[in-house]
Amino acid sequence: MNPLLNALNLNRSSVADAYGLNSKKTDTSKTEPSTDANSSTKDTPKTEAKPSDEIALSSRALRAQKIQAMSKDFFADGQFSVSDIPALVSRLQKDGILSDAQVERLSQNGINLPSQKPSKQSLQDFIDDELKSLAEKSPNSPMINTLVDAKNVLSNMDDAQSPVLAQKATKVFGQLADYLNSNPTLSDSQKQLWQGLKSTMQVASSMGMQQSASGQLSSYLALAKR
Repeated sequence: MNPLLNALNLNRSSVADAYGLNSKKTDTSKTEPSTDANSSTKDTPKTEAKPSDEIALSSRALRAQKIQAMSKDFFADGQFSVSDIPALVSRLQKDGILSDAQVERLSQNGINLPSQKPSKQSLQDFIDDELKSLAEKSPNSPMINTLVDAKNVLSNMDDAQSPVLAQKATKVFGQLADYLNSNPTLSDSQKQLWQGLKSTMQVASSMGMQQSASGQLSSYLALAKR
């Protein structure tokens, strides 16, 4: 072959090698695994919701629906009375909102169920009457705030599993227990209404998610035994 052509061919090969043209196929084959690696890396962050999370959400949602239905049946019209307490506790137990152990604990710690002739006056009306009386006779009485909070709990029983409402019910329950333990001068019908209001707050406090899980009511429940 012509020496000049050989020299040109060598130069072309040298130039191609210098710019990596002859190694294109080799380089391409080397980069392909990294492309696969990148694609697998991008796919890694994709995670699916755990079945346990879905079950927990479904359980909480179902519980909330049952509480809302209970509230509609017992508290929506504002006519809940002492005579309704047994039916309320039975409904909560049947719906699984209160466990058998919770109901037993409520009974052991002093929940007062009505006598054979429970008052038919609604607790809302009872609270309004007491607030009116206190405003006239004892405008600085701490029981005014207690009764206002109690009325707020009764008006929001559809949100009874809320920790905030449960804590308010627990606070009111303790204050009512202190009041009744001070042996105020009350007629039998008045005492029944006060005890019925206390018991309703006790039930409401037990419906909160945190309260039912951790038993934070023990200190207040002990007051009802006195």
